[in-house]
Amino acid sequence: MKEKEIVFCRLRAQGKTVSQAAEQAGYSDKYGETLSKRKEIQHEILRLLEEQRKDGIADDTDILQFLTSVMKGDAYIEKNDSIMKDRMKAAELLGKRQNAFEQTETKNDVVVIVDDISKRKV
Repeated sequence: MKEKEIVFCRLRAQGKTVSQAAEQAGYSDKYGETLSKRKEIQHEILRLLEEQRKDGIADDTDILQFLTSVMKGDAYIEKNDSIMKDRMKAAELLGKRQNAFEQTETKNDVVVIVDDISKRKV
């Protein structure tokens, strides 16, 4: 992809219209319409949108880092206790949703197959 096309895709992913994205990327409105119909452009815009969506959601590591900072007292910059309670509840709900607090047990059960059927000739 050309640099201008990448800029066009980023602008579209940020919510700009086809005309705005084309103009800001250095293309005409008409060419912006042509660009937006190309498969590789559509895939890149979808990839960028998915990336933005993932960046907006806290993952297991974010939750655990926050909870650790609260435990150590680093997160008590805020003076309002209700804000901290809300943040803790949000972290707890996110952690439960993502099963961040589940302990995984690894069992090494071995299945033994015993061939106890006598061999008979029929």
